[in-house]
Amino acid sequence: MKIGDQILVDGKSPATVRYIGPVDGHPGQWIGIEWWNQEGKHDGTFNGKFYFQTTHPMTGSFIRQERIQFGHSFTQAICRQYVKSYSNEDIRTDINYSLFGKQYSDYVIDLASMLRIDLSSQWVNAFDDNDDIYANLRQIKELNIRQNLLTNWSELWSRLQNHFPHLEILNVSNCRMIFDQSPTKEYLHINQLVLIDIDSDCDIFENICKYFPNLTTIHLDLNRLSFISETFVSQLPNLTTVSLSDNPTLKSWDPFINRLGKLKHLEELILNNCAIDEIQFPNEELFPSLKYLYMSDNHISSFSSINELSRLPALISFSILRNPIYPSNPIECETAKQMIIARLPCLTHFNRVLITRDERRGAEIDYLQRYAQEYFDQKLDFIHDHRQYRKLIDKHGEPLKRNTNETSKKGLCIRPNLLQVIFELGDENERKIEKKIPPSMTIAKLKTFVRKLFPSQLTNDIQLNLFIVIDSNHKELMSNEYQDVHFYVGSCVTAHASDQASIIRIETVS
Repeated sequence: MKIGDQILVDGKSPATVRYIGPVDGHPGQWIGIEWWNQEGKHDGTFNGKFYFQTTHPMTGSFIRQERIQFGHSFTQAICRQYVKSYSNEDIRTDINYSLFGKQYSDYVIDLASMLRIDLSSQWVNAFDDNDDIYANLRQIKELNIRQNLLTNWSELWSRLQNHFPHLEILNVSNCRMIFDQSPTKEYLHINQLVLIDIDSDCDIFENICKYFPNLTTIHLDLNRLSFISETFVSQLPNLTTVSLSDNPTLKSWDPFINRLGKLKHLEELILNNCAIDEIQFPNEELFPSLKYLYMSDNHISSFSSINELSRLPALISFSILRNPIYPSNPIECETAKQMIIARLPCLTHFNRVLITRDERRGAEIDYLQRYAQEYFDQKLDFIHDHRQYRKLIDKHGEPLKRNTNETSKKGLCIRPNLLQVIFELGDENERKIEKKIPPSMTIAKLKTFVRKLFPSQLTNDIQLNLFIVIDSNHKELMSNEYQDVHFYVGSCVTAHASDQASIIRIETVS
């Protein structure tokens, strides 16, 4: 064992050896380690004395050597994963590895027929020189050595060059390999590279990825990315999928994420939990092919960021769960959803759920009506802040112009009191569901709401009308989709006790 070795502690927790020697006041030899992904007790300075320096604060500990394991060689890992009779730490001497699947078909899997080798969690620590094993793996297209204890990238380069000529997918996640030297060739066949949790920033990824020029998919999640360089982007012109989730040090959309917009073929961008608080594009066309954008668990708080996304011509799926703009309160959440859908005209899926035709129509009408007063007042920069507004007017017609004495507020605000409503489905069973709804909800949005209340009875191919029940003999058609619920229900509320629920009847159109 030497300083820099990657080890397992208690057979489960990876760490890097940072110190070997005595510790003042404690007899015997101690091993100073830096944990990969858990908290330690110090940063290498113990009781005021410096012993070693950790990369991250409070990740250092001292342990006894008895707690340390060193993982397995590549051949041992193959045996443990694919030789069914293997039960010892040592290599079996009674197996001819060149005859896998032939002479020993009852005990092993035929490696020569496999296209995918998965050694994840086998904690590979070295590529030993077992030519018989490698000769049976030349055909593989995917190699997964996630959670390995390799020390340097040079250990991997030579094996990729000499033994895996047809490899297309490489996963070396959850490791702490040091980029010690460059390979002697590019790996042109590899198109997917997974480098999750390797504790690196973009400068290291530049050094690694330039040897994989034909990548179409890259995963750099759970690292310490703080920037995206123009050099990194220029090295990988064929990328279609980029995943950068769980890099909260990234933070800035502009300029770092915008640099990815130069990738002409990029279709999917995953940015969950990156501490991004604003989306802003420069005055140029970016992300021409981006279809899928996932941004849950960020800090987006303003609809101005959503307005920016309307500039993406191909965007069809967008996720923004657990952001300030998408609150957990069900009513405010539904309102925010409608405002986002209306602003993004090409969107077909929101938070990975299909947007129905009626849901989009309701969202767009609700959006038009919500900002109608600002539109009629011709407020400065209104069209810049609401890029889709005029297009939606062309599609649905102008919204209603409110009486200037009527109080209204912008954004997520609603009238303070919710309306108690009984929804009565006009079928043979006369089903009834009682709910509280905001009086500001438009009739278009209300139609979408009732479809969710009665999903099996009111499928998307069924047309429906809504009626406010005045008394046992009279009902009024809620015909204007721009009007809010209060317009129709208000008179009924004032005519009855304030605690009495209004009745809205749902009838299908044959």
